[in-house]
Amino acid sequence: MDVLFRPVIVLLDRLRYPYKFALIGFVSVAASVALLAQIYIGLSQDIEFTEREVAGLTLLDRGFAVLVTSQQHRGLSAGVLGGSDALRPKVAERAAALADAMAKLDAELAAPQWAPLRGSWEDIRGRLQRLASNGLSMSAPDNFREHTAVIERMLSWIGDVGDVSNLALDPEGDSYNLIDPMLHALPEMTERLGRLRGRTTGLIARGSAEREDQFAIVAQLAELAQTSAQLNDRLHRAGRENATLRDTLGAATVEIDTAVKRLRDAATSQVLEQRFSMQPSAFFDLGTETIDIVLRHQRDTVKPAAERLLADRLAGLHAAMVRDAVLSAIALLIAAYLFMGVYFSILRSVRELSRGAQQFAKGDYRTRVSFSAQDELREVADRFNAMAHDVAELIREIQHGAEQVGTSSAEVSTAAHRVAAGSDTQSEAASGMAAAVEEMTVGIDEISRHAGTAQTLAERSEKLSTDGGEVMKRTVDEMERIAAAVNASAATIGELGHKAHHISAMVDAIREIADQTNLLALNAAIEAARAGESGRGFAVVADEVRKLAERTARATEEITEMVGSIQQGTEKAVASMEAGVSRVRDGATLTTQAGQSMGEIRDGAREVLQAVSDISLALREQSSASADIARNVERIAQMAEENSSAVRDTAEIASTLQSLAGELERKVERFKV
Repeated sequence: MDVLFRPVIVLLDRLRYPYKFALIGFVSVAASVALLAQIYIGLSQDIEFTEREVAGLTLLDRGFAVLVTSQQHRGLSAGVLGGSDALRPKVAERAAALADAMAKLDAELAAPQWAPLRGSWEDIRGRLQRLASNGLSMSAPDNFREHTAVIERMLSWIGDVGDVSNLALDPEGDSYNLIDPMLHALPEMTERLGRLRGRTTGLIARGSAEREDQFAIVAQLAELAQTSAQLNDRLHRAGRENATLRDTLGAATVEIDTAVKRLRDAATSQVLEQRFSMQPSAFFDLGTETIDIVLRHQRDTVKPAAERLLADRLAGLHAAMVRDAVLSAIALLIAAYLFMGVYFSILRSVRELSRGAQQFAKGDYRTRVSFSAQDELREVADRFNAMAHDVAELIREIQHGAEQVGTSSAEVSTAAHRVAAGSDTQSEAASGMAAAVEEMTVGIDEISRHAGTAQTLAERSEKLSTDGGEVMKRTVDEMERIAAAVNASAATIGELGHKAHHISAMVDAIREIADQTNLLALNAAIEAARAGESGRGFAVVADEVRKLAERTARATEEITEMVGSIQQGTEKAVASMEAGVSRVRDGATLTTQAGQSMGEIRDGAREVLQAVSDISLALREQSSASADIARNVERIAQMAEENSSAVRDTAEIASTLQSLAGELERKVERFKV
């Protein structure tokens, strides 16, 4: 399925929304216009076809007039040439009527659409004119034969009229069964009746009939019966196709059959039975009456019914054309309205997403995309809102962690300053102790002379050693508290580092989304530029999306730099804390050793008090012990200085950490959560 739609997907991906909808609209309108054009052409062709049929009925009526007048002229000419001079005035009258009918037909044939019929008609007209002017100078058989040949040609020409005027191709059953008799059965019936009237009138005028004349009459009666049956069949079919015509056509069929039967009976009695009791003019009038009945029904029943059906068809075709045009226009307007609604809906959705993303780029993560549509783009808006919520939660955690780091750094700094003050005091005490030990060492030589004061010096030494032990104990306690505070700070800074790594991961995800969005916007802008003028609208939207992606990328870079600074600061702080912890532990170990030494001093002082009597014997031991004490006190002084230096480093680290925490808080403050 993807392979099938890939070309159109590639094409539409290169266009902005205005040009996408313009392309789809153009294709839809082109298809609709093509379909409507086909419908319009089809209806126009049907209308033109039917209008040509209507015009053909008029031409056919003119041709019928010529045909009937020719048949009457033939019959009257046969009567005159058969010996009935009483018919001569009627021959002249029919000749004039024939000339008038031919003139009307000439006027009708002047229309350009009847050009294919003019050549054959001119031949027929020439022959009829010769018969009208010189026909009575011919013999009766020749006159009758020439009339019949011209009339046969006229019947064929009427068939040509049906072909040229589309009457012979009428598509409806009822109208076709009315038109077909006017093209074939009715003209042929009038011809059959005319031949029967002419030949029988001549035979009656002659007063005798040969065997071949009777055979000819029998043949004509058979042909007349066949034509009558064809006419009845067509009219019956027309009534069956259209119930409204059934009664009228049924009555016409009965009247025509009755008239034809009456004429057939008269011809049978007068010629085949050779009674010859009728006057030639009476039989001619009977034949003429029969033909008039046929023509009257052709003129007043069949032709009006066909004209009415064709008129109804024309009215229906025109109404269908108007209806289709109106419905098509309404459908196109509704489609255009819905099309524009879809376009503006998508455009509004894109703008809503753009406004929300712009607020995110400014650092306002309290804003949520207010999306009004319920389509697939709503999923994008929901993902934006979810991302804003997650980032806001993460920034809150960073703010809280920064506050904790700042508080812990302040506490560490305060504790470090207190430890530094204690270390200074310890250093001063160690200096005093070193001076006392030095004095004691110098006074050992005078112990023998100051034995009386030994007790006093021993008590003082005990007091000093006791004080030194207490100072060492307090120093150890302070060192332990410093180590605990530094460990807590290191743990907090480590947690901050882990959170900074988490922030980096989130920022990388945001940067990837921004890069992908920027790439998509760039591709859309390129495709819009390729589309030219039609892609300008979509290029603006793509440019806005690209700017949004660039702002997002810049924001992620700032966050990345900030997080990097935090990570570097936390790593330095952790390293410094670890060094401080190590030094504090070393100081605690040395201080413990100093406390032990002070205990030994206290014990020694007690021994001095207990062994004053043995002081002389212990002078050498005291000298050695004094030397040890001097070395230990020197070590204590060195440790106190190292402890003071470590505490100052710790204070500096705590100050740096507090500064970094403050900077982190200031940078995070720009994000509104």
